[in-house]
Amino acid sequence: MTELTQTLARFAATTSFEALPSPVVREAKRLLLDTIGCAIGAINTPSGSISLAYADALGGKERATVIGLPQRSSVTTAAYSNARLANILDADDTFPTSTHFGNATIFSALALVEDAGKSGADLLKAIAVGFDVGARVGSWMGPPMQIENGEVIGWNELGGPAATMVWAAVGASVSAAGLTPEQTNHAFGIAGANSPQPTLRKWAESPQQPMYKYADAGWCAEVGVSATMLASMGSTGFLDILDGENAFWRWYGSPGHDDDALLGKLGEDWQILNTTYKPWPCCRWIHHPLTAFAGIRRENDLKADEIERIVVRANPFALTRIFRDQHPTDMLSAEFSHAHAMAVLAHDVPAGPRWYEDVVMRDPAIMAFREKVVVEPEPTSANIGEWMTGGQWRGVPGGVDVHARDKIFSGTADMSLGDPWSEGTIFSDEDMIRKFHVMLGLDDHAEGDTSQLRALADRMMAAIETLEHQADVSALTDTMRELSASLKRG
Repeated sequence: MTELTQTLARFAATTSFEALPSPVVREAKRLLLDTIGCAIGAINTPSGSISLAYADALGGKERATVIGLPQRSSVTTAAYSNARLANILDADDTFPTSTHFGNATIFSALALVEDAGKSGADLLKAIAVGFDVGARVGSWMGPPMQIENGEVIGWNELGGPAATMVWAAVGASVSAAGLTPEQTNHAFGIAGANSPQPTLRKWAESPQQPMYKYADAGWCAEVGVSATMLASMGSTGFLDILDGENAFWRWYGSPGHDDDALLGKLGEDWQILNTTYKPWPCCRWIHHPLTAFAGIRRENDLKADEIERIVVRANPFALTRIFRDQHPTDMLSAEFSHAHAMAVLAHDVPAGPRWYEDVVMRDPAIMAFREKVVVEPEPTSANIGEWMTGGQWRGVPGGVDVHARDKIFSGTADMSLGDPWSEGTIFSDEDMIRKFHVMLGLDDHAEGDTSQLRALADRMMAAIETLEHQADVSALTDTMRELSASLKRG
């Protein structure tokens, strides 16, 4: 049986730009701007510096833009470095299967489109298609747990975001490269068989995070691009990787699969419309308590020095040791610390790279505030299985109890700011632009003359806004290089 694999391959290979509804085109542009901003924001971080040094050492034919380097590099190197950069701050979008793959989708597609001199419409099409492939495979495999009659009865021994990152990357890559359905079928087999190991269990128990967290987004992007290039040259892969009892879902530790989530309304229900954007650069599971905390601060004009204690009420995924750490020692670990997120938000640190600068991480006021934050379970999300729909989370409650002014201010958020399913949480275009500016350092703490940087930011947004009318993506990639060159230190 090859029906599932062939159907998804045919969709990825044959979908045209004209088939995309206008809301999907708009969301592809928004995702592109957000992901580029996240990548540029990370170029001066320790992990970003390593990514760029690695890309520079690899070298290769100058075929695709690497954010943060003055020269182009190979297609695979560009896909690797850019996707890794986009995930470093943990500010990139999150799909409600608890995974990120906008990073690999965007930068796999962009590297191949730039190399081939294809159009802006080709890039937008590849983004929408790749995102759909990754989202559908993730929903097909379901959450990293066993659910029976709506209740969680156990946790998977295997699992992790690398799977959907790779599938999104290969979906975007085959669309960008213009592979045939048969070549795409082989590319799927190659990419799926060479996905990184599922490391979710090891990640969850690690008190200090490695720089690639639970998966290196760069490697996932590179797998998708390499599989596509190999298939275009005639290399073969499993033709039935999504079919049968020994299909991809079983390799990756899922207890089952939902074929309707994989193929239901394919080409009609576009999953990119379900992605969630992050107003804050930290794990999505922290965003629900942060949403509640931000609301309480805004409604009551609470200042940091008025707050005596914060009890974070977290969902089951956000209760492990790393989420409870009051004094993370490095940026990657701080991205999963409720205490650090609450402290920097309370002190109005701009929600971008500044959250993890040394001067902030070691600020005595920030360190003292972290001591006030404790983490407890949120009772209404104790059975996380109740919040699942079609292999996706559309809301998982989290909240805070803030002790200040001899009172307790309490709030709970079922949905987080940035979720697209409620009017009060949608990430607006204005929110997106504001976040893009913060990622570039164009915030209230910006020093010196920022007019040139603002002009480049405007050029970037204009290039994306008119992308479907452009014969190639040079306006986009040229501005990417100029922006990153103006921000790169050292």
